[in-house]
Amino acid sequence: MRLKSLKLENFRNYESAEIEFSPGINIFIGDNAMGKTNILEAIYVLALTKSTRSGLDTDLIKLDTNKAIITGEVLHDDVLKQYQIELDKFSKRAYINKSQVKKISEYISNFCVTSFLPNDIEIIKGSPSLRRSTLNIQIGSLYNNYLKYMNEYNSILKIRNEYLKRLNINALSDTKYLDVVNQKMIDVSLKIYYFRFYYLSLINDKIEGIFKRLSGLSGLSISYVNNLGVSVYDEEKIKHTLLSKWKNNFNKELMQGMTLYGLHRDDLVFLLNGKDAKVYASQGQQRLIIIAYKIAELLIFKDIKKEYPVFLLDDVFSEIDIKKRNNIIKYLKSEMQVIITTTDIEDIDKDLVESARVYKIKNGQIKINKGGGRNGRRKGTRKL
Repeated sequence: MRLKSLKLENFRNYESAEIEFSPGINIFIGDNAMGKTNILEAIYVLALTKSTRSGLDTDLIKLDTNKAIITGEVLHDDVLKQYQIELDKFSKRAYINKSQVKKISEYISNFCVTSFLPNDIEIIKGSPSLRRSTLNIQIGSLYNNYLKYMNEYNSILKIRNEYLKRLNINALSDTKYLDVVNQKMIDVSLKIYYFRFYYLSLINDKIEGIFKRLSGLSGLSISYVNNLGVSVYDEEKIKHTLLSKWKNNFNKELMQGMTLYGLHRDDLVFLLNGKDAKVYASQGQQRLIIIAYKIAELLIFKDIKKEYPVFLLDDVFSEIDIKKRNNIIKYLKSEMQVIITTTDIEDIDKDLVESARVYKIKNGQIKINKGGGRNGRRKGTRKL
């Protein structure tokens, strides 16, 4: 999978930009606030229809304009496809080969990316919802059905919560309907639990070895924490436990008007030698843990899809010593397309730079400093 070209219209600080990428390493150099990260963000939005940052979709639209358009040409084996995201103040539309895709869940997982961004350390330090969201994106990139199941689950969850509120107001309401909703929720929950347990088993098979190679430390694993107390996928146990939790806590859920037990409350805990990395790991160790997590995602994608996703790295080398930088670089395979941003090329291994196409962003222009990479090209400029 290769991103061949990217075209931006009224996206963030770009009025207009066109970029052609090397199928190998691509490096964007520039001072802060010049728009380097915006390029990675645009690629991420093109793949997943959502930003890497918090905020509204309308924040992506350039000030004083009404619509932003991101268009990318992506090579799948020998087939070139065009992907496009259009954002205006009221809607978001996705297109493949100029045909609109009606459901976003059917668009995602066609063009796939994996990213490492400076704020990804919040995956360890932040809220359970962030960890769940990251997990959902990873699995959804591999299995399109997973996103459909998640959408179905969220719809049923909304119905269940609304009915609990109605029951709380009107005690005479029929609880038999709740039994029907419970069964539907269990049916879709089992499918989602299966994907989550399976995917995390694949991650745990790889992540400790990757982390040891990056840091020299062993003992990294991820624990899947759910409020069912289930540690492995067991269909009957999950079904029985959910029904039991809902039955025993019916009055509690009724009073709060919400579903207190289920996969929407799940969490991940990163463990380093059995201790919670959120508490006991240093910030440098946490950073390497997340890099290991993302590299594991890359390798799993390759195992399953037989190709790598596009790998986006935002200023990944600036806070890492030379030895660990080189350990990361060893995972950047020749058949992998990598797009890197940095404020200083000195932060990046010279051999990597030599094999790369290098772009300079300054004063409203993207300048190709060095052709480099497979299918390299001569110097030139792209007006923003």
